[in-house]
Amino acid sequence: MWKLAVVVGLVAGGMTPVVAKGIDWEPCPELRGMECATVRVPLDHLKPDGRTVGIAISRLPAEPGRRRGVLLTNPGGPGAPGIGYPRDLQHLLGDVAKQYDVIGIDPRFMGASEPADCGPVRIADVFRSARSRAEFDRAARLAKGFVGRCRDDRLEYAGIRDVARDLDLVRQALGVAKISYYGVSWGADLGVVYSQLFPGRVDRMVVDSVTDVEGSEYRHLATGERAEAAFDEWAAWAAWRDDEYRLGRTGTQVRKTVTRLIEQAARRPVGVGGYRLDGAAMPWVVQLGMGDESERELAARNVRQLLDAAQGKPVTPSAELAGWLRQYFEVDPAVSRFAAASVAFTCNDNGWPRGPAQYWRDVQRTKEREPLFHTTFLPCAYWTQRTAEPELQIGTDVPMLIVQAERDNIPLRWAQELHAKLPKSTLKTVDRRAHGVYEHLRTTVNEYLGS
Repeated sequence: MWKLAVVVGLVAGGMTPVVAKGIDWEPCPELRGMECATVRVPLDHLKPDGRTVGIAISRLPAEPGRRRGVLLTNPGGPGAPGIGYPRDLQHLLGDVAKQYDVIGIDPRFMGASEPADCGPVRIADVFRSARSRAEFDRAARLAKGFVGRCRDDRLEYAGIRDVARDLDLVRQALGVAKISYYGVSWGADLGVVYSQLFPGRVDRMVVDSVTDVEGSEYRHLATGERAEAAFDEWAAWAAWRDDEYRLGRTGTQVRKTVTRLIEQAARRPVGVGGYRLDGAAMPWVVQLGMGDESERELAARNVRQLLDAAQGKPVTPSAELAGWLRQYFEVDPAVSRFAAASVAFTCNDNGWPRGPAQYWRDVQRTKEREPLFHTTFLPCAYWTQRTAEPELQIGTDVPMLIVQAERDNIPLRWAQELHAKLPKSTLKTVDRRAHGVYEHLRTTVNEYLGS
């Protein structure tokens, strides 16, 4: 961990910011050409003289003589670290990167920012698709056990508005009056929240693949119908290539093939690469690549390998499939910490029903229109924390560029509704199946950021 470089806080009993002059940047240990530091912020922004949490930040400096400001970034999640994200964005930003100090941030409780840790957990224990009562009950037991181990008292303050306030203290530490921003998915939502809390602090803001920021996380994850539509789109593509993948000559036949695969896994788990995929895990693996049309071939290869394994054929998983299975089924400290932060930020929302009963009713209610991809996120049924903040109301004249895929699993109408509430926003869409469209609207985004 790099040296603590700056402390940001508030005077005890008052609201006057106290900010160290400048940040003592140091080379990042594992990010060549980037600089890192830590900013300390209040754990509870209503108690600025109380406990603090360290926020890890990074900087990809602007070219000398060309700097127009700072560009804060976030890669989504929630739960994803962000200090390496400026390097990931550099090729998309192109010449724009030379005009900004591009700032990466590990939000509170993520990555190097004093991460949450609820003990070892597999992704397979948290993200499951319940198709039967037995699968549902097992998923509920696993979720309840994980939540029961999640006793970090700081997680009461795992909220998107807490992170937005952290961003503004980072802005102060950077010594700038305004920030520019790029965020995707949950990072897009974070940008919207920041813009509503601090509208006068925004220069340029790009939000990519935004959800319904005023809505609940419970609603956001209820996108099974969109996953079914993505599957049908992929199935039609695979049917045209039946000679190669042998999944069926029509989209309907491909759906029947995959349905039989999932049903077989529910009766008897399918062994692949040393892992056993049951009926609750198989849908998650089958979906890999189907949410992005650029990954259709990857999805088809995966499904073909899973079918071969189900038929008793010897299968050596591809590098992509083996990597996903390893991440999904094995315990890894970094993945466990990601899961802890992701569950905390997701479940702190007020919209989640308590107890498993409503979630089982959701499975029953949606099984006809979502026969393959039920979305059942059960940890929130047992989560005891809930935000005390009122629902966010969108409506300022802050400038913003909203970019969205028209066939994302996130409904396009959410971006359209956000655009309608922000009179100085611009909405640009692209006719693609994707989540995250910077690369497809690169000229639009870079002209806006560089103007």
